[in-house]
Amino acid sequence: MRPPLKLSSIDQEHLQELYNEAGIARDELPYSPAFDNVCQGFQDRTFKNAHHEQVYGALLKYVRSSTNSAGESVAAILNEDQFKMLKAVLPRHAKGNKLVPYSDEFEAAQREFNKLAGTELNSGEFWRAILHSQGPKRRPPKRAKVAAPVVENDHDDDGE
Repeated sequence: MRPPLKLSSIDQEHLQELYNEAGIARDELPYSPAFDNVCQGFQDRTFKNAHHEQVYGALLKYVRSSTNSAGESVAAILNEDQFKMLKAVLPRHAKGNKLVPYSDEFEAAQREFNKLAGTELNSGEFWRAILHSQGPKRRPPKRAKVAAPVVENDHDDDGE
């Protein structure tokens, strides 16, 4: 695991701009060409030679959510038994119940899963399989607008 980045406010703004320009939801960025562009742009703007794992960690820590919505979920590339194996493998490698892409833990989990399941998933496919195994994302509840109740005045106008 690489040390996390400590970013100044200007570096944070650069990262936010690059994320907004990517136009992809944060969970779908790892192992995509758009994330490679974000990392390259970040290095060009800040002159920090950061690893992909560090940039993704900084995205999680410093970047506010945006209008980048999740795209259509891709078809499952694993069968039901493989998903059960995946769910058993992930907790063994997660740190603090999280498995960060590009980390050594992620690569170890990928190697173990490929060996157990007899598959040859690349990093991007393995990341999408993890996302798919977690189920659909929860949508925030819709709040109905409620009219404020009318307050009746019990006082008389004559001051008594």
